[in-house]
Order: sequence, then C-alpha cells, then structure tokens
Amino acid sequence: MIDSDGARLGAEAAHRLALADCCEMETGLNEAEFRRIETTFGFEFSADHRAFLAAGLPVASEPEEGATWDQPWPDWRHGDPEELRYRLEWPVQGVLSAVEKWLVGAGLGATSIR
Repeated sequence: MIDSDGARLGAEAAHRLALADCCEMETGLNEAEFRRIETTFGFEFSADHRAFLAAGLPVASEPEEGATWDQPWPDWRHGDPEELRYRLEWPVQGVLSAVEKWLVGAGLGATSIR
C-alpha cells in the first residue's frame, strides 16, 4: 500500500528522472513483483520508493568514472539474486567495517563484529 504523500513524491521523482533522460526506463514494477522482491529479500520498500519504482523502473545508464557500480540501478525485475543481495548488504558491511577500524584505533581490539 502506498500512502498519498509517498505516492506523490515517488511519482514526481520518476517523472524528473525520465525528463533528465539520463537512464533507460522500463514499465514500473507491479504488486506481484513488489511482493516477490520484498519476500525474497526480507524488507519492504518505503512508500516513496515503492511509488517511484511503480511509476517507472530505471534499468540502465552510462557508467560514470569512479562510480561504485557499473550500473547504478539495481535490476529488480531480472537481476541476479546474489548481486541484489550484495547491493542490499553493502551499506551495512561498510558501517561494520568502519566500526571495526574505530575499535582498533581506539585500542579496543580487533574483535570482529560481523
């Protein structure tokens, strides 16, 4: 279910992205696709992100020099599940790595917190 503020924000974001002509857009995700993704990966999209992906699905853009990903947009419809899982876990792993470095720097040991 998408609340009205989230729907408005998500649809506006998709519209602006389409106008920017910076990436290829496909038809947005439908409810069955949202359920499959959320069940498979164990999370729920926020209302605005759900509305954004329902309005249009960005699938490809030109790689940028120095970018973290070759393709910045996850392929929620056809992407490799392991690649999607890696993308979802990447921010958490980055935080854990930073905390471990801080613990070592603070002289609190190199205990792994992962």
